[in-house]
Amino acid sequence: MNILLPMTVTDPHSFATCRCRSLTGIRSAYCKASVLQLLLPAALWLITVSVSAQDSIAMQTYTFKKTADADLQLDVFRPAHIQQPVPVILLFHGGSWVSGNKSQLHWQCRYFAQQGILSITANYRLLGKDTSRKDICIMDARSAVRWVKEHAAELHADTNNIVLGGASAGGHIATMAVLNQSFNDPSDKNTAPVHARALVLFNPAYTLAGLPVQQPFRFDKTQLPPVIMFFGSRDKWKPAADSMRIQMYNVHKDCETWIAAGETHGFFNKAPWNLATCIKAQDFLNRKGLIKQPQQISSALLIPEPD
Repeated sequence: MNILLPMTVTDPHSFATCRCRSLTGIRSAYCKASVLQLLLPAALWLITVSVSAQDSIAMQTYTFKKTADADLQLDVFRPAHIQQPVPVILLFHGGSWVSGNKSQLHWQCRYFAQQGILSITANYRLLGKDTSRKDICIMDARSAVRWVKEHAAELHADTNNIVLGGASAGGHIATMAVLNQSFNDPSDKNTAPVHARALVLFNPAYTLAGLPVQQPFRFDKTQLPPVIMFFGSRDKWKPAADSMRIQMYNVHKDCETWIAAGETHGFFNKAPWNLATCIKAQDFLNRKGLIKQPQQISSALLIPEPD
């Protein structure tokens, strides 16, 4: 596990020594990290990302599924000037399965589209007071993946390189879309299995108290692709994700967890963490051969958590 710590660096090639504390607050250690490259000042970088994204990234909205409750839509962010198939990242928003909208992850989609991959965020049916029907949300996620595959030529999507991900409830949905292959909407004409090359999960909302078929703990973790997760150290959803991570380690699956010290649920959607988490996710996906290498590192210093 690793900790994300805010830090200001003045020399892009220097070694920075910092005092870091374990998440329990019981012990601390001095650790040394090599700083590879300096970000522009955070505010300027964020403005640059936002403005250039607005100028060069086109967004289109499509209806991927019609249900009795609602027409489900997804937003597609296309990298500029793509003429051949490129990898895809498909993200699902959070909101405790009862609220939220695909627009919550537009910032992340614009960021990844700027790095050259097709970036998509999709809605799913929201539940009422009875959140036991999470299978409905998972079915909709699987339908979205199949829609992307069916429209690959139009979208310039490389369907052999699809990354799934999401935030909070959306992270849970993305995980279960891969793990539970039995959740298929009867209205789907295509019921092909859903697989992913990687999972990018922003504080995924797993729970040990959920229905076993709707939670990842009893499924074969060898089915999972490489996973990167981000959590605030004060996030109440983190303990269940820690159990998931241990299960993945036990079957030698590739799983990285990065912690934002002192932060709570949803930290990734505010500065500087939105940029920090996206850059770290990009570095992770680059090592899987799915995206170009980040040109800059985050102003949040990434270090191993002390033993």
